[in-house]
Amino acid sequence: MGSGAFTVQYSAVNSLQIPPAVAQANGIERDGETAVVMITLQKPAPDAPLQAVPATVTGSARTLMGDRRTLTFRRVEGAGSVYSLARVAVEDDLTLTFDLTVKASDGSATIPVRFNQTFYTE
Repeated sequence: MGSGAFTVQYSAVNSLQIPPAVAQANGIERDGETAVVMITLQKPAPDAPLQAVPATVTGSARTLMGDRRTLTFRRVEGAGSVYSLARVAVEDDLTLTFDLTVKASDGSATIPVRFNQTFYTE
């Protein structure tokens, strides 16, 4: 998804799918009943096809039954990368619809993001 030159990369995975070293480096607790949502805002740069830019992410996830879960994102920066992470509780065979707003920190873009993800616990 993009707005002008901006692109939003997103993923949502069960925390057990995150390698232990990556989870530890990012302060993520690995357990089968927690999913992690990762959002990266990118734009073309003179020296790279896509460069991560700081962003503020807000939003929620909701179940097919309408149960809404507010997400709290925290920004992680390092090694030339900038992304936002949020945790959300999941159950086996749970489908969530994510409704998010990604805002470039400099105010140059506001991009709505909506996607569905089904989670399985292990």
